[in-house]
Amino acid sequence: MSNDVAKHEKTPLLSIRGLTKSFGQIKAVDNVSLDVFPGEVVGLIGDNGAGKSTFLSLLSGYNKKDRGDFYYKGEKVSFSSPRTSRRNLKIEMVYQNLSLAPDLAVWQNAFLGEEVRRFGVFLNAPKMIEKTARVLKTLNSKVRPTDQVGALSGGEQQLVAISRALLFSRDLIIMDEPTAAISVSKIADVLKLIKDLKADGKSIILVSHRLEDILTVADRIVVFAHGKIRDILVNQNLSIEDLVRVMFQDRSVKKGES
Repeated sequence: MSNDVAKHEKTPLLSIRGLTKSFGQIKAVDNVSLDVFPGEVVGLIGDNGAGKSTFLSLLSGYNKKDRGDFYYKGEKVSFSSPRTSRRNLKIEMVYQNLSLAPDLAVWQNAFLGEEVRRFGVFLNAPKMIEKTARVLKTLNSKVRPTDQVGALSGGEQQLVAISRALLFSRDLIIMDEPTAAISVSKIADVLKLIKDLKADGKSIILVSHRLEDILTVADRIVVFAHGKIRDILVNQNLSIEDLVRVMFQDRSVKKGES
């Protein structure tokens, strides 16, 4: 039995059914259904305006759906904000602009909005520094918890953003263009990190215009167009040319199963 078939016999980590979102007369996400399985990397591609960003904003709770349902490990769940998306769906969103506070230390960014307190009042800085150091060590990072984020490289800042997912045991990490703002020499480090997270049982949704990155790490590739899923491809012997053909409506590439 192939790994892909075996994987699809598992209960999905996250199931999305009939997800729809309109802005006025424009249907940005149109009746989208998708399963994401444990320990799977799903690549998300599509031309500009295909609906990818709106789709991510619905998953992360920054926009509210018009219709549709979410199921986490088979149980129907609901949420209305990024905080409840993190807690109810165990989703961590790593944005292209990283949404980090450059003037704060690494540990402060890692726990921003979810600080550990003593007696419910006082910040427990030593505890947060200790936990941040432990997570950074698992990421094989030389970054220190007390380093100022603004002084770090783009790749190191990616690690800081991802460390939140590990600190709070997120099951699904959404990475929006993680290699867009870093040097070519650091791209391989981010892709290795994605593979390491997958090996640790995490699920990843990777959005990238760098199709070579998608082909390097994705198990399945979801092609968005006009707010809909045009195709879901199993990443076996695919080329960049194959992906471009599907993105721009050539149906000659064999479609995988969702």
